[in-house]
Amino acid sequence: MKNGEFVTNWVIEQVKKNYADDIALVVSHTTLRIDTDEDAVSFFVPITQRGYEFGRTFILNGEGFDIWGIPWERLERFAELEEYNTTVLAEAKVLYARSKEDEEYFEELRKRLGENLQNRKKMRACALEAYAQAKEIYLQMLFTKGSEVKLGAGYVLDYLARSIAFSNCRYFKQSQTNQLEELGTMEKVPEGFGEKYLQVIKETNGEEQKALCYQLICQVQEFLEALEEQQEREEVKEKNFQDLADWYGELSYTWLRIRHYASKQDYIKIYMWGIYLQEELRQVCGDFGLEKQELMDYYEPDKLENFVKQADLIEEKIRQAIEAGGGKIHEYATKEEFLNEV
Repeated sequence: MKNGEFVTNWVIEQVKKNYADDIALVVSHTTLRIDTDEDAVSFFVPITQRGYEFGRTFILNGEGFDIWGIPWERLERFAELEEYNTTVLAEAKVLYARSKEDEEYFEELRKRLGENLQNRKKMRACALEAYAQAKEIYLQMLFTKGSEVKLGAGYVLDYLARSIAFSNCRYFKQSQTNQLEELGTMEKVPEGFGEKYLQVIKETNGEEQKALCYQLICQVQEFLEALEEQQEREEVKEKNFQDLADWYGELSYTWLRIRHYASKQDYIKIYMWGIYLQEELRQVCGDFGLEKQELMDYYEPDKLENFVKQADLIEEKIRQAIEAGGGKIHEYATKEEFLNEV
């Protein structure tokens, strides 16, 4: 009998005999074991303080075992993707249940996890959180040497890979140990990410590792931005373009300001009104699924005519989008026209 089978049988027997009122489930999670086909015990679900005390760590015939307790509350966090132990719940198998209700609730949590994995908005938030964590680790790496660089580089890879997996509404069945192979089964992965990932692992020079991690972070940032733009375009179908028309009516005076201050060569006011309009454009283009409009790239204090030309071009694109979407701009050529309508 294998060690895993022996320990599993012993755990179930002990729970039935001595912890029937203290432990709800005994569960197997094997994707991180060397023998992934072995249904060996991994964790249990304690429901009393005495149940927690059953947890133990030991080595049997040279093989280590960590029998740990996970309460319902923490499993619920796994299901809501509030804690990254997705595989522990998703790839689990109940070996013993105190009651049918306990097993049904466990399966309900697994179902809830599956639904959350299909929630694009939720997974987008998880992807951004993982990406932010990778950047934070990278910043700490910059001030380290030796083993600390390799440690940081490994976690940068892990979190960036998670960000990509979450963007595909997926998780890693084998956590951080088989990421390249699992990424190979996903639809949306930055081109060349796998090759750069391997370069980081093969690189022995700490400064080179830092440089490679920086390149990967930039690559994933561009990947996430492109996905966001695509998702925003897909979500724009139900938008009311009259709202865009009203926004334009409010912001039209800013275009007038830009033309006026450009004629006066007042580059300070042009700059400040320019950043205001750029921020408004960033928001409204995202809200209505419009192509991203770059204005401040055209700012040069001694060539304001180029800036005005770009501002006018963007204004015309906004007007065309309003018309195409069915919105109406409330504008009047004369005071009489205004009085006749209002």
